[in-house]
Amino acid sequence: MQRFGAAVDYSTSLVNKNILADHSLRIRIYFQSTGPSCSKKLYRAAQNLYTLLQSRWATCHVSFGAGCPTTASTIYGIAASLNILFFGIPASGIKTLTSLDGHGIHSVESNLPNLMQTGFEFADLADCMAEFLDQYNYTHVVLLRDDAQTFFYLLSKNLLTTFKHTHDDLFAGTVEVPFFSTTATTGDYEKILRDANDHARVIALFMHARVIREFLLIAYRLGYTNGDYVFIAVELFDLKYWGKISHAGRDITDEAAREAYRSLLVFSLHVDPATKYDEEFQDNVKLLAKRHFNYTFDDLEKLDPILISAYQTLVVYAQEVVKMKGQGVDYYNGTLVSSRIRGNLYHTSLGRVVFDEFGQRDVDYDIKTFDDTTGKFRVFMTYSQHPLDVDVVTFNSSTFSVIRDIHWPNTKGILPADEPHCGFRNDKCLGNGLTTSSLRAAVAMPLLFGIALVTAGIYLFLKFRKLHAQFNPNWWKIPVDLVIVKQDRSNSVTQSRKSLNSRSTIGTSGPSGYSSYMCDILASYQNTLVMLTDVSGMKKHIDPDLAAQVGLLKSLSQITNLQRFIGIAVSPQNTCEFIIAEMCAKGSLTDILHNETFKLDWSFKNSLIRDTVFGMTQIHTSPVVSHGNLNSHTCLIDSRFTLKITDYGLPFFRKRSDLAQPKLTPDEEQQRNYEFLLWRAPELLRQRGDVYSFAIILQQIILRSGPFELPGEPLELSNREIIQEIINSNIPPVRPRVPRASCSNELYDLMERCWEEIPLERPTFPKIKDRLKRVVGEIGDNIVDVLFRRMEQYAAELETKVVEKTQQFMDEKNRSEQLLGELLPKSVASALMRGEHIDPEAYESVTIYFSDIVGFTTISAAGTPMDVVALLNGLYTFFDSILEKYDVYKVETIGDAYMVSSGLPVRNGNKHASEIAKLSLTLVESIADFVVPNSTAKKLEIRIGINSGRCVAGIVGMKMPRYCLFGDTVNVASRMESTGEPMKIQISQSTKDLLDSISGFHIVERGEVPVKGKGVLRTFWLLAVAVR
Repeated sequence: MQRFGAAVDYSTSLVNKNILADHSLRIRIYFQSTGPSCSKKLYRAAQNLYTLLQSRWATCHVSFGAGCPTTASTIYGIAASLNILFFGIPASGIKTLTSLDGHGIHSVESNLPNLMQTGFEFADLADCMAEFLDQYNYTHVVLLRDDAQTFFYLLSKNLLTTFKHTHDDLFAGTVEVPFFSTTATTGDYEKILRDANDHARVIALFMHARVIREFLLIAYRLGYTNGDYVFIAVELFDLKYWGKISHAGRDITDEAAREAYRSLLVFSLHVDPATKYDEEFQDNVKLLAKRHFNYTFDDLEKLDPILISAYQTLVVYAQEVVKMKGQGVDYYNGTLVSSRIRGNLYHTSLGRVVFDEFGQRDVDYDIKTFDDTTGKFRVFMTYSQHPLDVDVVTFNSSTFSVIRDIHWPNTKGILPADEPHCGFRNDKCLGNGLTTSSLRAAVAMPLLFGIALVTAGIYLFLKFRKLHAQFNPNWWKIPVDLVIVKQDRSNSVTQSRKSLNSRSTIGTSGPSGYSSYMCDILASYQNTLVMLTDVSGMKKHIDPDLAAQVGLLKSLSQITNLQRFIGIAVSPQNTCEFIIAEMCAKGSLTDILHNETFKLDWSFKNSLIRDTVFGMTQIHTSPVVSHGNLNSHTCLIDSRFTLKITDYGLPFFRKRSDLAQPKLTPDEEQQRNYEFLLWRAPELLRQRGDVYSFAIILQQIILRSGPFELPGEPLELSNREIIQEIINSNIPPVRPRVPRASCSNELYDLMERCWEEIPLERPTFPKIKDRLKRVVGEIGDNIVDVLFRRMEQYAAELETKVVEKTQQFMDEKNRSEQLLGELLPKSVASALMRGEHIDPEAYESVTIYFSDIVGFTTISAAGTPMDVVALLNGLYTFFDSILEKYDVYKVETIGDAYMVSSGLPVRNGNKHASEIAKLSLTLVESIADFVVPNSTAKKLEIRIGINSGRCVAGIVGMKMPRYCLFGDTVNVASRMESTGEPMKIQISQSTKDLLDSISGFHIVERGEVPVKGKGVLRTFWLLAVAVR
């Protein structure tokens, strides 16, 4: 109720604002709860509806909701009597309740003129399953039904009803087995499976995901998951009610479950990939649910199709009411509204909605199989009730579309036969184990095919081997060890250079602030220079969706005007580390346009324009279909000054937030850099368009400027204001200012056509390519010949710049390494310089030293700040010279406090205690010789505290990183110093024990000392090294 109520509330506000406001109409919603669960006690539903209708302030024209079919049937009866349109969401099974009278459920008529259903319907799911079984010639099925959940009871009954009316053979061969999971035991499950084995090899598991796993583990133990059985389950979408079907139980049975799940098919609702999931809609529904309905969604929980259908339902109703009002038709007549909606198609921002002639929304289904390499289910077949690529509604045209080959866990790799070779009870075979037909085949087949197999065997073997060599599905996977990094060029080239994929949380921003993957790593692969993109920070694992998308790029690898995608460097853990792409040495189009030393005449401009069009034409006519992020940053220039388009075909590595529709009210959006949205088409700021982006690039090339910039004139609007104007779709729309005299009339007209506000009025790239021949010349024109004449005068200057930049890089590198070695332990600094990752490390036993100056506050007050600095500098330099004689590491100094450790980062056994003890005794003895600069005061005195024990050490921070120690050992060491006495060394019990085991030190007990946070501790004085 809470989730659905929030979805209806927010959807109503959108419909009132975007559809009904201009027609003086408004939907007002009144809520009445029908209870938290599906129940056969229908009086509460009827009572609530009557209460609402009898109230003076409520006039009902349409009813929404009532997801349970029993409740929906009661409410429909009331609505129909008042001629009110009733939208069941989903009310699955309401039309087939007449067949369930024997179970005591209220019956409704099959002809329901006032009923519309926008969710799924059991009858449609049953049709899908029946046609699938018929497709594979299955006529024997066992339905295992858990009556502890109403959903599975209704699903099973609807499936049987469908079999009875449309598939007589299936109905005759189907056995229904009910049980209650709340009382059944593992032994009961095993008996159910053994009995099912005598009737069929197709077993439907209509039950919760947890119970499905229990059944499949038992099936695995019985040998029923060897590929000779087909188990079927239903998981329409993610919902806690029926659980998440997964092999992972995080116990010792996971491997057995992984094998068992290979014999499972899962039916689920199909989500059209062309439908964009509206994150803003989801966020607002979640916010409303929390504020008004006291319901909190899980962090990763998405809106399910039922909640989305609430919005779609309201849109459909509002659109039809607007039409009827415009035509002067009575839109309060529920039967009339229903009849107009039926058999039609409607478009909403969250996908299209198609209704059949009976008022049921047509939905499609996916059939999934288990991929044991990824542990996830993948779609292998889709069931469509009507063609997805047309806007004409046709019925009785359902089809199955095979998405990928199935790999069933048997020797043939295909779904098994309906009946085993020897029958379900093994009673159709002869005594020797073979049927008569098998014996005949065994004799005849070698005679008929023996010669053919021998003569064709060698030819087929060689042919298949050749084809396998040509078709390697893993051609793009490259072990990361084969890629040799040569140089990080982020400081030596313009930082707006891009590789195949853009927008990452790692990398830096170019001059425009365009956050992106940086193509700044020069590497060698198979003795060829390539460009790398570091994507390791995304922790992207190789999965079937990524593999399928990458496979589309092979056909584009030889296109001149597309940056050649070489592959993905994969770690041993199967994660993506680098994107490997063709070397483009001249940077991006942005670099060329901003480099004022580079002369850009019209021959060069025409070449850049032509290359862009040719590259985009290839993308638009390929399986990749579109680019989605075309701009001057994603147009690279190679060493021959050929423009190559990058960042195509791999949306997995894009950071969605960079190109998300801007939200102009929150404070964080006020700080957002909007420049990279200037290439985005208006409908992409609301939906899509590469041609618009090309028009903005045309403006840049013509004027040699940034997007929306006019050279010599400051922008009147900020980037954010420009984006705001484009989103508002003002008339005339905001576009870049380009003087007509800056280019030919033909090119100017082409640019204006390409940035038309209405996408359908923009030309396609093939048409742009044909028109471009008339504008900038024939295809055969080559800019390289023109550039050769210019390259000679640039050669000397470029060579000098390379030498200078290289020397600057080496000098900076040496300074950085030297500074790093002074800030961190030598072993840690060396590891960092080798590029190794330094993880925090735990040490079982170390010794930590703390000391401070007695009376430091008084000394500081007596002198100037410069005197204090001189004092500390001299003292710590004096201490540092003594430290070099011992196996210790100076951790830090804070004011007059001095911290030293031993035993880390390089372990030294128990030697750390004696090293710190000797150091402490030396410092106490030597402090008497230290002369305070510019002072005749008494000698300095210090307090020293020592403790031994466990601690954790690691690098903290990215800027000015520090090697820090953590743990109770550090705290106790500090307390040993603060509770000590001048010119004495106080040690803890743990340090005393270590020194005793080493021997050679004179130690006396101080007694029990109160220590903050630790209570009373027994401590000791370290006096001297014992005389042997």
